[in-house]
Amino acid sequence: MIARRWILTAVLVAAACTDEVEVGANNPLIGSGGSAGSDAAPECVPAIRQGHSYQCGDCIDNDQDGLIDAADPECLGPWDDTEETFYGGDMPNSTPCRQDCYFDSDSGSGNDECYWSHRCDPRSRAPDYPPSADARCDYDPSAMIPGISASCADLAASQPERCQQACQPLTPNGCDCFGCCELPYGSGQHVWLGSAENGVGTCDLAHVGDPLKCRPCTPVEGCFNPCEPCEVCVGRSPGEPGPCVDGGQQVPQPCGAGGTPCGREGQAQCGPNQYCITGCCVTIPS
Repeated sequence: MIARRWILTAVLVAAACTDEVEVGANNPLIGSGGSAGSDAAPECVPAIRQGHSYQCGDCIDNDQDGLIDAADPECLGPWDDTEETFYGGDMPNSTPCRQDCYFDSDSGSGNDECYWSHRCDPRSRAPDYPPSADARCDYDPSAMIPGISASCADLAASQPERCQQACQPLTPNGCDCFGCCELPYGSGQHVWLGSAENGVGTCDLAHVGDPLKCRPCTPVEGCFNPCEPCEVCVGRSPGEPGPCVDGGQQVPQPCGAGGTPCGREGQAQCGPNQYCITGCCVTIPS
């Protein structure tokens, strides 16, 4: 289990501990800080980076769906610049086929050392070439990835240590660090959150079953974050908010060593420079 995780929204479902819990329903999260208390919502503080705030960290309901920032199911983190879809704005890599960490705020591998190419994905074949929809990314297991000498098979099995440290803590339960996620939960179907047409994101919760809008992908096991029992996870159908229960006893919401649970009614707001990610407070990357 990874100690800290990004959130697409956060709400626990009453479930047995053998079940996972989900994201994707209204909840008391306000802005980038975390969950509201039982009496009043905490003040939202915009997340600012290099003098700029992004839609998922600006304390504004940009898509007018009644959900702000971390409470919005399509928000991936404070540097995500779209509330309407899972597409991260400037997050996906601009180089054809080449991928790096999907969940940080840039498209360069130098600071996270995450390496992947859609040419390594066995699904990337004619006529549609998912997940990129780019014929230049035609599947080639012997493809060379700029910046590293490892093969597709090597990188599928294991990502560099720096990637594990920098990107995996930001990766939602049920996703790999390149934005390939199991949606809907339990379906065995994985889709690429970066699916777009003419630079406009097409994948959202309403279209996870449409392979043209949420294009299929093969998760990279070397940096895949599985959905563990009692964790907040992506893609399950909403249920009644409540704790995870086993044998009549409430089971603590898992956040790893020292992690702080968030996103459910009555839970404390995340601290300064933190964001509620997959039910756990994480430090906003600088």
